[in-house]
Amino acid sequence: MITYACPARVRCRFTDKFTSIALAGAGACWLPTLALAQQSDAPPATTASEPTAGIAEIVVTAQKRAEKSQKVPIAISAIGAATLRDTGFQNLGDLSRLTPSLQLSNFGPIAFITARGIGNENTTAGGDPGVAIHYDGVYLGRPVGALFSAFDTERVEVLRGPQGTLYGRNATGGSINYITVKPQKEFGGEADFTAGNYDWYRGRLALNVPLNDEVQARIVGFAEKRQGFTANSVPGGTRANDADNWGVRGHLLYQPTRDLSILLSSSYVKSGGVGSHPELRTPFPGARTGQNTASPPIPGTNNYSVGGIPLVNDLRPFREGKEFPESQDNYLWVSSATIDWDLGPVAVKSITGYVRTKFDNRSDNDASPKNLFNLFLTENSEAESQELQLVSTTAQRFKWIAGAYFFHEDATRDSRFFGPVSEIIAAANNVESGFEVGGTITSRSYAFFGQGTYQLTPKLSFTGGLRYTNDLKYGTNIGFTFRPPFYRAPVRGAWDKVTYRLVADWQATSNALFYASFTTGYRSGGVNQQINANVENAIYNPETVKAVEIGAKTRLLDGKLQFNTSLYYNQYDDLQFQIFGLLGPAAFNAKGAKVKGIEVEIQALPFSWLRVDASGAYTDGKFDRQVIDGVQLDGKRVQRTPEFKANIGTTATKKLASGAEARLRVDYSYTGSIYYTPFNRNAGFDQPGGSDFARYYDNVDIRAFYTLPGGRWTFEAFATNLFDTTQTGNVFRNIGFTDVPTGGGAELVSYNPPRQFGGRVGIKF
Repeated sequence: MITYACPARVRCRFTDKFTSIALAGAGACWLPTLALAQQSDAPPATTASEPTAGIAEIVVTAQKRAEKSQKVPIAISAIGAATLRDTGFQNLGDLSRLTPSLQLSNFGPIAFITARGIGNENTTAGGDPGVAIHYDGVYLGRPVGALFSAFDTERVEVLRGPQGTLYGRNATGGSINYITVKPQKEFGGEADFTAGNYDWYRGRLALNVPLNDEVQARIVGFAEKRQGFTANSVPGGTRANDADNWGVRGHLLYQPTRDLSILLSSSYVKSGGVGSHPELRTPFPGARTGQNTASPPIPGTNNYSVGGIPLVNDLRPFREGKEFPESQDNYLWVSSATIDWDLGPVAVKSITGYVRTKFDNRSDNDASPKNLFNLFLTENSEAESQELQLVSTTAQRFKWIAGAYFFHEDATRDSRFFGPVSEIIAAANNVESGFEVGGTITSRSYAFFGQGTYQLTPKLSFTGGLRYTNDLKYGTNIGFTFRPPFYRAPVRGAWDKVTYRLVADWQATSNALFYASFTTGYRSGGVNQQINANVENAIYNPETVKAVEIGAKTRLLDGKLQFNTSLYYNQYDDLQFQIFGLLGPAAFNAKGAKVKGIEVEIQALPFSWLRVDASGAYTDGKFDRQVIDGVQLDGKRVQRTPEFKANIGTTATKKLASGAEARLRVDYSYTGSIYYTPFNRNAGFDQPGGSDFARYYDNVDIRAFYTLPGGRWTFEAFATNLFDTTQTGNVFRNIGFTDVPTGGGAELVSYNPPRQFGGRVGIKF
């Protein structure tokens, strides 16, 4: 593998330079917009559907009404279909390189999403995410919900910062709104086929069928297979990080009148094969006192003897030796009924949702050629939701929205440990072999919300929003005590909270919006599902946030330059997070953290044939003064959040005399160093306490498109992670009793994909 990284001296210059650019860019944004405020109003900006020589402006529903993104006083990244297509958007993980202050990674079937320093650590059925995902308006509460296919996407809206009023449920960090393409009145569709290295093959189809003047249908399907990125030195062993996925999606739209529409939708995605499994980046569990047995030592490996049998742990990325056959069996099913009814002065919207998720994951937790310790991890969830919205439609100085929301979920989580290590511990304590932790959880939540905007003058508006949320969780915890009988106990927690939002926005000109907001947010309390009888905090409390933000959204140079910026300060209290102890994960409330930062987003058309889009973020997230597990966290960085993050992409388009079109897209992203636990350890992988640190990395993607005259056929060649850089995706601590005392659990790491290349052919009809 070729590893590419800038020298440390160059990196320092880069981060210093990036800081200067970010701060100067923020000032540059305010100065021209202040100058614009002295000018007369320009003509209104165009929508994405209107022809324009400038940057097309995307219409979003971030405030649950259709509005141009540049008119919404929220820090929002609105990514349209063209950008998603040109950047090869496949899943939510790709959003990290398209938006500032957003970090996505996975650990097996579980997705970790962090925005502005806040995400989710307790990913069991008893916990909730800090960044909410909404799929065509339906809330996805389980982390496996990020499985869905990104094909046939209309747009993605990433709302950064707490969304405590209109979304409310567990959105202390933000919300990701994924909107698919809906049925049209014209027959048509598109299909493509992709082939690449690692024996990657993928086929996709979208078909739009108008059944009559009132009913239209749209059907989408995909299937893909790929060999695993990770080599296994055990003969016949499974290769992790493969793909064996398929899915279907269907929409049926009924429009009996201009004022009424009923949309029935259903989506099913299945993920099989081996799946994503982490690698062990420390010596084998229980082997820290072993001796290096290789002579001469193998470069890039740690070699130890367990019971006189030499084992080799290859620490190079995408190299492992596992004898246990790993596998996954995961699926996501989302169905919804959306009714829109325009009654004149008010519009009524109803969203009824049903979500079912499952993951069944089998992993070799000792990560060695010996059968020592294996984990069977399963979770099943079934949720129903109902949202009702009343939205004003008349063009008056006061516009408002009011609504109610209900959510119910039944979930089970089961973690079972097998193998000689667990059997030895079981025999020594006279208990059954095969430990089990987990339990059942029922969640019920309801909320009432309202928001109104009053236009005090033609340029100055004030917005106020209020939400009341009531949450209840109950169920049964299952754990082990190392003494019979197994531990079972009922758990129950109930909470309620009022959150609100206050905003002042000044439309200085039609092309310059300034805003300031104060927002509160709330994340439901939860159940510490993986515990033993000696742990008292079976229930932990809600997390709250107070957020201050000022921002500007501008369009300059006749719409050829769009420059947005936001500065924010968030105070989190009763911060929810999780650490791994001797007997497994323990989730609880810490004191809190302060997160502040600056974000910049730029779109530019310097020439008619060249488009540039870029974003950058500086995040200063530090824990308040508090001692956790004997460690003072004061001043330590919040986990899963780089200080610096930057992305830039360019698209060059050439119209040929024949009528064909050639297009080249290049994307560069920089992700700064990250700590993956609150303890900020960086002691070296083979030292007590280990490391939860991942160094910075750069990524370059390149795509070339050629579209034949008429626009029906498109050919694409691509290479992602062009320089094959090593990119840490996640670091996780295993359960402590699988390692030596005081050393903590073994460290597991997952990596972003290595270099991939291939080609795609697509047709529209």
